[in-house]
Amino acid sequence: MPSNEDVVHRSHLEYLIRSTIAGGFAGGVAKTAVAPLERVKILFQTHHHDYAQFTGSWRGVIQALVQIFRTQGFLGLYRGHSLTLARAVPHAAIGYTAYEGFRKLLMPSDGKQTPARGLVAGALAGLVVLPVTYPFEVVRVRMAVETQRTHVKPKLTSVFSKIYREPPSSIPFGGLLHFYRGFAVTAVGTIPYRGGIFLVWETLNAYSRQWFTPEFHGAHLSSIHLVIGALAGTGSQIATYPLEVIRRVQQASGSVGSGSRLGSREVVTSIWRRSGWKGYYAGLGIGLVKQVPMHSISLSVWQASKRFLGV
Repeated sequence: MPSNEDVVHRSHLEYLIRSTIAGGFAGGVAKTAVAPLERVKILFQTHHHDYAQFTGSWRGVIQALVQIFRTQGFLGLYRGHSLTLARAVPHAAIGYTAYEGFRKLLMPSDGKQTPARGLVAGALAGLVVLPVTYPFEVVRVRMAVETQRTHVKPKLTSVFSKIYREPPSSIPFGGLLHFYRGFAVTAVGTIPYRGGIFLVWETLNAYSRQWFTPEFHGAHLSSIHLVIGALAGTGSQIATYPLEVIRRVQQASGSVGSGSRLGSREVVTSIWRRSGWKGYYAGLGIGLVKQVPMHSISLSVWQASKRFLGV
């Protein structure tokens, strides 16, 4: 007969497995839904010469999507998506599970649930998962921006090899560290971005339980989660977008422009000289178009999956 300690351990392990599955499923569904918009956003952010003519207007987003479809086919809209899922699924699985752990640690009771603690829990969850999934993000961005004249999808192995073998410029280390290009900027941006998302998420969810009757709240829970998720993602996206642009340009350096690798200071300077302050918000419009449904879907699917799995 198993001891009480074995039962508790098995119960905790089962909870972790179910929570991880719920988070990973939510991340995969959300990323797949917005993958074409993500592809266009990366091309805009990195100022890809073939798509620079489409930036600056909402119509340009549609034109860029049409251009990709005409020149590369339907699958061109999902170029690099396998790597997106390779990053997004574990990122969401670990991130959501880590958030639940930090949330219980920092806010074990209702009396200790404060906005500041919610922000810290979200920020810590984002920082924990970042080193695991960041290399996949670098490779995915490189595959997305390397739109060759022949429109031939680059091989995954060749992209890995090229990044690994690139000589350093202002960054003194190479090899495996090439896959962490822009990591420092990302880590800095993760604190307000992930923290802000869960701060807004927890705060508005708490208010929603006060604003609506239990019957209304229970009957429209999925819709409420969709709206709150959209608001959470929108606010955090606007607040941290310049850091995301800097990160994308760093990740893409080596495949666009002169082909040299760029440090954070070089990127900040080059964007300012080329486009002024507006350059730090290149692609923000499509970024918001992408973030609103992505976070709505991700957070609401996460909650629905938790209810389905009994987490």
